[in-house]
Amino acid sequence: MLRRPTLRVDPNLVKEKEAPPPPPLPSDVDYPHNSVFRSSQLEVHVRSPSVKIHRAANYDIRSLPVFGDHDKVTGKVLLDVGLCATPGRLTILLQGSFVYLSPNVGKSELNDYVESPRVDKNRHVFFTAIDTRPTGELDSPRSTTSLREAFFAASVRGRVRERRPSQSTVRGALRPYAYSFDLPRAEQSGQELPPTFSSVATGECGPRARPCVERAEVSYSVTAVWEAADGSNRVLVEAPIIYQPDPDFESFDGRAQSESWLEIPLKADRQLPMTCCVTLPHPATFSRSSSISYFVVFTTNPRSSTLAREIASDATISVSLLREVRIDAIMPRYTTPTAPSTPSTSSDESDLPPVSSRRLLRRVVKSSGTHSRSHSLTRTASRTRTPQTAEKPLPQLPSPGISESRALQTDVCVGFPKRPRYRCEPHQRHPTLEEHKALPDGLYKGKIQLEKHMLPTFDWAGVRVKYYLDVSVIFGQDQMRARVPVRIS
Repeated sequence: MLRRPTLRVDPNLVKEKEAPPPPPLPSDVDYPHNSVFRSSQLEVHVRSPSVKIHRAANYDIRSLPVFGDHDKVTGKVLLDVGLCATPGRLTILLQGSFVYLSPNVGKSELNDYVESPRVDKNRHVFFTAIDTRPTGELDSPRSTTSLREAFFAASVRGRVRERRPSQSTVRGALRPYAYSFDLPRAEQSGQELPPTFSSVATGECGPRARPCVERAEVSYSVTAVWEAADGSNRVLVEAPIIYQPDPDFESFDGRAQSESWLEIPLKADRQLPMTCCVTLPHPATFSRSSSISYFVVFTTNPRSSTLAREIASDATISVSLLREVRIDAIMPRYTTPTAPSTPSTSSDESDLPPVSSRRLLRRVVKSSGTHSRSHSLTRTASRTRTPQTAEKPLPQLPSPGISESRALQTDVCVGFPKRPRYRCEPHQRHPTLEEHKALPDGLYKGKIQLEKHMLPTFDWAGVRVKYYLDVSVIFGQDQMRARVPVRIS
C-alpha cells in the first residue's frame, strides 16, 4: 500500500517577513528647515516645513519659519552649560499676540505692569503655551552630572581667556532642551486662529481731518527665557514665526462669482406703507482684494405709484462698512505640553509665566502710602519664616480691554435711480404681467471696494475683529435700518 507523501515545513528554513515600521507620529516628524536665533548664551532652533524671506523694519532680511494649521512647532533650545549648572528656570513659550494702535483708542496707563518676556503696552496676548524646565537641580544637592557640567564650563571659559574659540567650541558648551507645541484648535463654531498679519494705514480723522496713522499686527513667536533663582541674571531670545493657514487650498480671488443672493429686510420703528431690503451674495465672505456688491430695493405696500415716485426721488440711501475691534481684559490661557520627565521645583511654579516679583513689590511700595508699607513689612516678616513661598513668581496681569467701532467707508445716494426688471436669456420665456407687477418699485446698486491692508475677520480668546454692512433708508421723518455681518479674509 502506497503511503501518501506529507509536506513538512522546517521553521528554521523559513524566515518570517519583518513587519514594516510604523508610520512616524506627528510629534516625531522631522521638518526639513531649521531656523536658528541665537545670543551668546542661548540658542533657539525652530524646525518648520517651509520658510519665508522677510524684511524687517530695520531693512534686515532674514528667513522665518512658516507653519500651517495642522503643523507642530518643534525644535530645541541650546543653553550654556554654565547656566545649566546655575539654579534657575528655563521657560519656553509659544505666544500669539495682537497689536492695535488707533487714534480713536485712548492711551492706557500701564506703568505699574509687570515686566514680561516681551514688553509692549499695546500688545495683547491671546494664546500662550508654556514649557518650564528647572536648571541647577534646586530640590536636591548637586549630582555628579551637574558638577561635571560646571567643571566643563569653567574649563571652557579658561580656554576662552587664553585664545579665541571657534564656533564649534562655543556650540560644544551648550546643552539641548527639546520642545514641541501643538497649534490650538477652535473649540466653538466661528472661532478661527488669525493668520500672521501686519499693516500700517494712513488717513484722516476727527472733525478737522487731521492725518492719523493706524497700525495692526498679528504675530507669533517662540521665546526662550532663562532666569536665575535669585533674579541676578536673565537671558532671553525670541524667534518670530509665521502662521499661514490654507484651508482646503481654496483661493477667494480665483473662486467663481456666486449666483446665490440673500435678501435681508430693513426694520423701522413704526409701521410704514413701504418695505425695504438689502441683497448680498451668499455666503457673505469676501477677500481683501475684492469688492462687496449689494442691492437696495423698496416696495410700496399697498401699491401706490404716487408714493413710489416720491420715494424714488426723495429717499436717502446710506451704506457703510463698519469695523468693530474688541479686546477683552482677560488672562491668556496657559497650556503646558507633555514634556519628558524632568524634575520640577513645584506644581505652582510650572504653571506660571516667568516674572520678577521684586520689581513689582518695589513699585507697589513706591506708589502706595502708609497702608501699603504695613503690608510690605508683613510680607518681609513672612519671608523670613517661609522663604520658598515668598519667592514664588506673581501671575502676569492682563492687558486692559479696548473696544472701537467706526465706519471705514460710506456710500450715500439720494433717490432710487433704477427700477428692477427681468433679464431674459435666449430661449427663455418672457415674464407674465403678474410677475412684472410683483417687482420692487425702486432699486439702487452699489459696490464697496476693499483694500489689502484691512484687518481680516477673526474671533479668538477675547480678541475679535468683525465687519458689518450698515444700511439705512431715510424718507421724511422715518428711517429703516439693517446691520448685516460680513466676513473679510
